[in-house]
Amino acid sequence: MSEKERNSGFTLVEVLLYTSIVMILFSIVSISLQKQKEKQEFAIQKRNISQFVRKIQQYSQYNKKEYILDFQISKKTVFFRDNTKDIIDKMVISDQISYMTNNTKKNDDFVRSTTNEGNFERGFSIYLLNKKGDKIFYRISTNTINAAKFPIISIYKAKEPINVKDDYSKSVLWEKEL
Repeated sequence: MSEKERNSGFTLVEVLLYTSIVMILFSIVSISLQKQKEKQEFAIQKRNISQFVRKIQQYSQYNKKEYILDFQISKKTVFFRDNTKDIIDKMVISDQISYMTNNTKKNDDFVRSTTNEGNFERGFSIYLLNKKGDKIFYRISTNTINAAKFPIISIYKAKEPINVKDDYSKSVLWEKEL
């Protein structure tokens, strides 16, 4: 056998090396795509939740009536109801991320009523977390200042993902989005 015929194939070490490199590159791309998908999901949910809250506010302001925002985290659904409990509209929230509130029981469902002017009787915050539910990325808050006739909806981004066990109420952890 000539020297050329013996060296024409790949050795096992070379095959393993090339396979390892391809697997590492695939892992990097996969993780990057997963993070991009999570960012996209956060963007969609921030927009949808704030628009839904604004819709209830505008509806109440226009009709000069009280309405109910029924945020059911357990069912991944938000309902817009009138006082007779009839559903006017509903929004399904993503199951690709987790949610919590600023209420005493962080993962409980909650209800807020509007005033005749479109404000809410009490403010609230909804936190958007990763799917595991251990890191906070965003906060959507309504402020019901008495002088305002409508709720001020603010969206805050965590400067760094915040562990849910940490004190996430500190203002230095958040930056306001426009």
